[in-house]
Amino acid sequence: MRPILLPDPPSLSTGVPEIFEQGGAQNVVRRAVVIGNGFPGSENQCIGLVRALGLAENHLLYRVTRPKGGINEWLHWLPVGFHKKLDFILRHIYLYSRLMLRSKQSKYITSENGGNVGLSSILEADVKKIVTMARETYEKDGPLVVIACGRDTVSIASSIRRLASENVFVVQIQHPRSHLNRFDMVITPRHDFYPLTPEAQEQVPRFMRGWITPREPPTDHVVLTTGALHQIDYASLRKSASAWHDEFAALPKPLIVVNIGWPRSNCRYGADLAKQLTDSLLNVLGSCGSVRIALSYKTPEKVSRVIFKELGDNPKVYIWNGQDPNPYMGHLAWGDAFVVTADSVSLISEACSTGKPVYVVGADHCKWKIADFHKNLRERGVVRSFTGFEDMSESWSYPPLNDTAEAALRVRHALAARGWSLRS
Repeated sequence: MRPILLPDPPSLSTGVPEIFEQGGAQNVVRRAVVIGNGFPGSENQCIGLVRALGLAENHLLYRVTRPKGGINEWLHWLPVGFHKKLDFILRHIYLYSRLMLRSKQSKYITSENGGNVGLSSILEADVKKIVTMARETYEKDGPLVVIACGRDTVSIASSIRRLASENVFVVQIQHPRSHLNRFDMVITPRHDFYPLTPEAQEQVPRFMRGWITPREPPTDHVVLTTGALHQIDYASLRKSASAWHDEFAALPKPLIVVNIGWPRSNCRYGADLAKQLTDSLLNVLGSCGSVRIALSYKTPEKVSRVIFKELGDNPKVYIWNGQDPNPYMGHLAWGDAFVVTADSVSLISEACSTGKPVYVVGADHCKWKIADFHKNLRERGVVRSFTGFEDMSESWSYPPLNDTAEAALRVRHALAARGWSLRS
């Protein structure tokens, strides 16, 4: 199978010698702040954009944290600020009642209220502190790019922009489910606007259409991507190919990598899809040199049990057990083709950034906007359905997805429109 060469990311150079650039430090962007929500899938998109902007060595990570444990696990639908206030009140009511009923045990109150010990080591996303930093360091260090992703980060990011609009450029990744003009830029997949299509409208009862978001089409400051942003590019794959050379170079070719995620609300499956996957893999095994399977830490036991039962003893198959160093980047660098479960936009987007064959299993289990995502990829020739009748030694290619670099270029252009230049 011939190797696929990835395109180099767009140059972030302005094309003008530094000594001729107009403006001083106040016009040059040298740093970034990431507002995360603690979920790797969201924070990975932010860090990927930071890397593509050339700011990987000069960024701070803040997190929006929610109360955990007990009834809090059922309250994640609440706005994060209200959730924290409610948790504060409930904790004090609980502690006061304990104090009144068992005053002799009051010495234990501190330890009980310390259930979240360890969160102090995380930089909590505090609007006032970030705004103060942006204002007070502007003259010396220039503007601040703020990049956020996830529902819990929306109020934080929009507040930072409202309070320090002259000192920051705020990017919200994924549709914020609120007014888009609260941000300098919104970067979101095209399928996030699927609810506005006639096909989607037909699926929603008329009386509920006013509750479905988004309610407005994308504007000029909205960047539409095909998939999720990530950290995979030519440089990272080349580095990973070198790092994993000793483990993968000698494996029989073609090397088929299977990435298994977990069921989501818009893409539900169970042991039935796992059995379909293993049957299809066994059917194509003759055209495979070797197969490596990686399960997510959230993959249900009923799915992993089928995988191990059907393929665990096959000499051509290696199943990563989660204990060794994570071979994910090595898989992307050395894999000749990929089979990915349909649930994960991130896993599929990263595989499609390699330009190598990507087969998807379980797309028929997906609905709503995730089904639209798969339809778009198939129409572009980026993925194919995994049927179990493929000759895995035959290669095919396509223009690799380059969403992260393209989004970074749009950010750079937007900064230039404000008179700011981007320097690493």
